[in-house]
Amino acid sequence: MSEVGTEESGTIGLPPRPLPPTGQLSGLDPGYWEFHTANYDNFLRYASYDLRSEELAEAAVDATFHEVMGQWPRIKNMEKPTAYAMTVLKKRIIDQGRKRARTSIPVEEAVLWDLLHERTGRNDPLAAVAEKIALYSAVGRLPERQRDVVTLYYLLDQPSQVVAQMLGIDQGTVRSHLKRALPRLARAMDMPIERTGHGKAGA
Repeated sequence: MSEVGTEESGTIGLPPRPLPPTGQLSGLDPGYWEFHTANYDNFLRYASYDLRSEELAEAAVDATFHEVMGQWPRIKNMEKPTAYAMTVLKKRIIDQGRKRARTSIPVEEAVLWDLLHERTGRNDPLAAVAEKIALYSAVGRLPERQRDVVTLYYLLDQPSQVVAQMLGIDQGTVRSHLKRALPRLARAMDMPIERTGHGKAGA
């Protein structure tokens, strides 16, 4: 079973990767399935963070890979196929976000959904909710590329080389986006952002 984390770490468990429709398996280029396997979990993490709904995230990711599968002969020859698939995923996330908006789910409920899947280690859960609302708001106000890099690198704990591959940029550009984004976040949340020994942001 694919997982973002375990019960001990409090992170979100992922469902098994879905297979393509049975009737299409025999005709698939093996390279497509390798691409699917290499990227499915990372795409689902990203979509789950953005949509705050496992159901909507799965729908967005499945729609993405269905589209990629249909265009695979062209996509497999691209210089940056993962980055292209990410652009498709972001469009599908927007589609699913519109469906969620029509159900009038407030931001507080989205935050509480997230808190159910992690341990804050705090005695005051309301303070944790307030901090998360502030964080989501601050990250959401970043320019798109900075927002993607911060989400993948800091919030989803992806290594810089994976972030670079998913976004179609080099690792130096990842570092540059992070360098510009962190002061923006610190100002937006009215708090300092310190560096840990691993280069990640910490309180």
